[in-house]
Amino acid sequence: MSASKLLLRRNMIALLDKLGIWTPGSFTLGRFLVVGTIGYLVNQFFLFLFYDTHILWFLPAKDAQKDLGLLTIGDSRLLIASIAAVEISIVSNFLWHDRWTFRDRLKKPLYLRFAQFNTTSLGSPLISTATLNILTPHFGVHYLVANSIGIMLGVTWNWLWNTRFIWRRKNA
Repeated sequence: MSASKLLLRRNMIALLDKLGIWTPGSFTLGRFLVVGTIGYLVNQFFLFLFYDTHILWFLPAKDAQKDLGLLTIGDSRLLIASIAAVEISIVSNFLWHDRWTFRDRLKKPLYLRFAQFNTTSLGSPLISTATLNILTPHFGVHYLVANSIGIMLGVTWNWLWNTRFIWRRKNA
């Protein structure tokens, strides 16, 4: 390998290492994406279960609008179902990240890690819930597609908070 290619390779590895994406012998990003995929499937399953079935019979009917003064909810059942599904997927993701993805990272007390994870994860659910509740009632995008778009938008947010704040590297 030429000296310039070797230098480029070393610089790329150093950059990826600095960003927390890759370190020699580490598969943190791959694990993060696997856990994200599991969380996505958990979210989609519970969204479908709560929105399209009658398991939660006490929820408002589909397409039931709710006027909250300055804000009108286009489909209150969808909003409630999406919030519940998001929180269930957050708990699932926390357990997987804590025991697998970031198991070799700095450990704070469990209650503190969970509180921080839930708090920092607020950005991603807000992004996904807003995307879902805008694209579906206002633009006619199927709710599972809109939910997928929202989840993809929140991945970067989650990666940065998880690697920089909750599960920092021991040497950081």
